[in-house]
Amino acid sequence: MKNVSVINILIFLLFITSTVLPQPVNEKIRIGTFDSRCIALAYGRSAPFMEYVNGLRAELEKVKKEGNEERVKELEKIIPSTQLIMEQQVFSNGSIINIIEKIKDKISEIAETNNLKFILSKWEIVYDDQSFALIDITDQLVELFDPDEKTLKIIEEVKTTEPVPIDQISAEH
Repeated sequence: MKNVSVINILIFLLFITSTVLPQPVNEKIRIGTFDSRCIALAYGRSAPFMEYVNGLRAELEKVKKEGNEERVKELEKIIPSTQLIMEQQVFSNGSIINIIEKIKDKISEIAETNNLKFILSKWEIVYDDQSFALIDITDQLVELFDPDEKTLKIIEEVKTTEPVPIDQISAEH
């Protein structure tokens, strides 16, 4: 009989502790977001981008002197196209997948550090039912381009403005 009452007490205590102890909180899935304009601005003012653009311009001058008309025509399309794409990325919400490619090997570390399951541009979110935790990682991505103080100041200003509609940024702009 004593064994039965001890077992009943243990079962009762087990029942009480399971209801009293805190239950695990249903945490929201963490999604990383970023302002693509800021990333584009950091890249556009970075040494690698400046080297790329200066390289294109130097090559254009070289092929003009050599009389390579075919390459001149190509470069005369590439240079303004590069400028237009950069303007759409910095002033609007143009895709920055070409820029993300340059830092893709470092993104998983940022995701792990922030316990993120997914990362996307904040401009690509068309609906949010609040069941996810949206974590802004813009500044962490910007830092990957080693921006100077002037760039960081401009980025802070960009964050406070709405993007220009992409269809308002054209080659003639």
